[in-house]
Amino acid sequence: MDKQKQAARNQKEDVVLNRTLIWFGGAVVVELLLLLLNRYYINYNVSGITLMSNIHKALPVMIAALAVLTVVCALWLYTGLKKKRSGLIPGLLTGVFGALALGCLAAFRFKGAGIQLMCTLVPAVAVLALVYYLYQREFFAITVLSALGLVGLWVFRKAGGGHAVVVYGYFAVVAVILVAAVLLARRLQQAEGMLKRGEKRIRVLGHGANYALFYVSCAVVAAALAAALILGAAAAYYLMFALVAWIFVLAVYFTVTLM
Repeated sequence: MDKQKQAARNQKEDVVLNRTLIWFGGAVVVELLLLLLNRYYINYNVSGITLMSNIHKALPVMIAALAVLTVVCALWLYTGLKKKRSGLIPGLLTGVFGALALGCLAAFRFKGAGIQLMCTLVPAVAVLALVYYLYQREFFAITVLSALGLVGLWVFRKAGGGHAVVVYGYFAVVAVILVAAVLLARRLQQAEGMLKRGEKRIRVLGHGANYALFYVSCAVVAAALAAALILGAAAAYYLMFALVAWIFVLAVYFTVTLM
């Protein structure tokens, strides 16, 4: 029996490792394409002006095409999950095409700052995939919410008072997400981690999920964003480090709980 359990555990670990490597491979491909876009569209030299001009003309078409591919792959993912099939490949393609669409849009709209943001977000998504496969679900949710807060602080700092509609619109969306996350967590806590779907009950969080840390994390992200709005862009720089430190502390805690 012990050998069977060990074999099943090894098989599960191999599946997790393979999925993580696939996500990191997709992130590497997207990162390379973004770096090429940065080289020939943002940081072009005199001899590359013609190529830059052609890329600029092609970007709207590329954005639309990548957006369509993202939607198609998302529908493929949804259909597959509904039929209880593996969602790894359609999920990966949805992420890759979506990231490329956002990268092209960021380059077209925000130039170098947009590419810089996307080059940071892509490896961050790969790390989120690692967290999803290895850690508890509540820590994954906390990491996602904290990442949204970090992006907001980075955008606020880079905007420097400009792009008010984008910045405040993003902050409003994050605020709505935080409130929805707290309400959902409260509902899951009352239902012992289960979510009712029709006549079925789906387990979302484990029996020993730490809801207190989840609520505190939502409060930390909300406080960081509010402090940035009150104190200004200079404070946002230090608040980013504070959020990263908070994630690191939680990572240590949840790693210990896995042992």
